[in-house]
Amino acid sequence: MTFPLAGLLRVRGAQERVAAEQLSRASAERAQAELDEQTAISSLADISAQIDDPRALMAMAAARAAGRSTLSDLQALVEMRRGTESEAKSAHVEARRDLKGLERLESTHRVEATKAELAAEQSALDEIAVVRTARREGSAA
Repeated sequence: MTFPLAGLLRVRGAQERVAAEQLSRASAERAQAELDEQTAISSLADISAQIDDPRALMAMAAARAAGRSTLSDLQALVEMRRGTESEAKSAHVEARRDLKGLERLESTHRVEATKAELAAEQSALDEIAVVRTARREGSAA
């Protein structure tokens, strides 16, 4: 006997795999954003503090301003990526929960189907035994 919700189980399995893929992608994007943020912080730290002339001072000020603006954007991106990763993680947990529920139902169905098959087989064996016993008793009389 086939599991009546087999189609839904396949759909839930596919949904769980998609959610896992999205979580993986979101985690990779968050990690990349954090790496970019650390690179920007290192770049800002590498800007020389030694000033030789006014043009160098202006260039350094412009570089720091641009770097801080970039860092601010990267920090916002990191927070956005963390939020996206958190949402993807929640979606994956929910999809996994739905899949596990159906898998438990399928497992219970298989156990019950096996029990029913074994009971039917035992009943058939008992019937055969009764018929044989009846034949032996009938031919002995």
